[in-house]
Amino acid sequence: MSFGNIGNPFWTRAVQFLDKMHQQYASKGVVIFAVALDSDKQAVKAFVEKHKLTLPVAVDDEKLTGAERYRINALPMTIFTDRAHRITMRQLGFTKQHEKLFEQEIQKLAQ
Repeated sequence: MSFGNIGNPFWTRAVQFLDKMHQQYASKGVVIFAVALDSDKQAVKAFVEKHKLTLPVAVDDEKLTGAERYRINALPMTIFTDRAHRITMRQLGFTKQHEKLFEQEIQKLAQ
């Protein structure tokens, strides 16, 4: 899962990369989704359509229950969990170098 605000370019790049991983690993039982910390659901819907995302994108609006649960204090945040919902990795930010790290974690979780 990836938490972020749709206006954040780092979150945009992370979500686009994770969407590719979603397309590649969904058939192996890996669930990848994004959570937008944004109160404007229509803006999130427009963002999903504009970027042609195929992964599910949830909206954690002003209640920020997901952000509280996962102790999000900076954005964008990507969290990987195993099938028992235990956190296996937390990563703040997103750069080109994170792609290999993220794919390795996804491959590990797909086993």
